[in-house]
Amino acid sequence: MTHSSADPIRVFLVERNPIVRIGIRAVLADSAVRLVGEAPDAGTCLEGIGDARPDVVLLDLDLPGGSGLDTVRALAHRSPPLGILVTGWARGGWDELVLAALCAGAKGFLLKDAEPTMVLDAIRLVRGGGVAFSPGVEYALSALRGPSAQVRRQGAFPALTAREYDVLRLVARGFDNRRIARELTLSDKTVRNYVSAVLGKLGVGSRGEAIVAALSAGLTGTGDRSPARSPLASRPGRFPEGFRMFDARPRWPAVLPGAQ
Repeated sequence: MTHSSADPIRVFLVERNPIVRIGIRAVLADSAVRLVGEAPDAGTCLEGIGDARPDVVLLDLDLPGGSGLDTVRALAHRSPPLGILVTGWARGGWDELVLAALCAGAKGFLLKDAEPTMVLDAIRLVRGGGVAFSPGVEYALSALRGPSAQVRRQGAFPALTAREYDVLRLVARGFDNRRIARELTLSDKTVRNYVSAVLGKLGVGSRGEAIVAALSAGLTGTGDRSPARSPLASRPGRFPEGFRMFDARPRWPAVLPGAQ
């Protein structure tokens, strides 16, 4: 699907909790984002999403009638491709679930109590080809594979050229192709070629999987510091410009915090 910058972003919402759906409708109502459909479960989502033609799917990972992960996998193979942004609550095992969602084709993860304006930023970023996370998620994912993730750096990707490594580092920061092109002074087409080469050499099929590989090797996207040593890890809400990490302190409309 071809878009101009003036086109509203078409969003399909998949959320089991009706109160959360009401809150998200309110967030999207006065924005350049158009809510084109809703579904309370996986089956309804897969039946209705074709006619809705969304750009981005905001998907609850904890769905009835079929797992959220299975829904991510099903949507990831659609054409034209969709930007899948998964949502959830921080609870036991959430980091492993997010890791699995990224491998399945998701383009990011937001906590359900994220600030409304930052939800809109995440939708715009994913629609543009970037990746978005709530704060701290990239550190949790990079630590998931254990201490070895903190000591591997570029040696974890010996097949990559120096330029491909630079591209992977910026992909891990959530940059879309246009932003990478500006950072590295390259054309958009050249960046697309580099991203394709990186995915091929890593043996992955999506940017989300490439980010998982980068984070698992200790590449946080902000340089070669490990998550444990990064000064950002102890300063929540302060992230590198362009990384689009979000302050997840509860600021939803009052109806939402109890909707778990």
